Amino acid sequence: MIATSKHMNKSMQWRIAAFTAILIGMAAMPALGRQNVRNDQGYVDLDRVGDWSSFLDRDPKIDVSVEGALMKLVAEASRVEDPELADLLHNLKGVYVRGYDTPSQDYERSRRHANEVGRDLADQGWSSVIRVRNEDEHFQMFAKYRGEAVIGMVVLSVDKASRETTFLNIVGNIDPAQIGRVGQKFNIGNVPNWN
Repeated sequence: MIATSKHMNKSMQWRIAAFTAILIGMAAMPALGRQNVRNDQGYVDLDRVGDWSSFLDRDPKIDVSVEGALMKLVAEASRVEDPELADLLHNLKGVYVRGYDTPSQDYERSRRHANEVGRDLADQGWSSVIRVRNEDEHFQMFAKYRGEAVIGMVVLSVDKASRETTFLNIVGNIDPAQIGRVGQKFNIGNVPNWN
C-alpha cells in the first residue's frame, strides 16, 4: 500500500507539473502575441504618442485594444454577416482606439497638439496619406509601408462638432479603402468610409 501511495503521489505530481506547464504556456502565448504585435513597425503606442490623457487631463471615453486571438475571434464572428469584412479582419494583427471628449474650449489647443503628433509620426517614418484642416475639423491619416504593402495606419481626428478627439491605430496588412469598414465594425465615429 505504501508503495502504491508513493507511486500515485509521483504520478499525480507529474500530472500537476505537466498541467501547470501547459497553463503557463497557454498564458504566455497571448502575451507573446501581444508583444509581437506591439513590436511591429505598424504599431503605435497610443498611450504614449501625444500623451493625450495627460494633455487633455482626462481618461479616454473609448479605449479599445483588440489583438491576437481576440482579433481572430472578432473576424470569425463577422463571417456570417459580412464574409468580406471577416477576411479583411483576418489580415489585421491589432486595432487600437482612444477616444476623448473634447469640449469646444479645448478644440484649438487639441488641433495644435494633433499637428505636433502628426509631425512626430512623420519623423518616425510614417507617410501622410490624408490631411484635412479647416475651422471645424482636423483629420490626418498616416500609413507605414513595407515595400508596397501597408503594414500600419494611424488616424487622428479632432472634431469640433462632435466634440471628440479620436486616435486609431490599425496593424497588419491593410487595404486603406477598407479603413471605414474597420471603423464601423468597432463603432469609431470619425473614421470615413470610402466604399
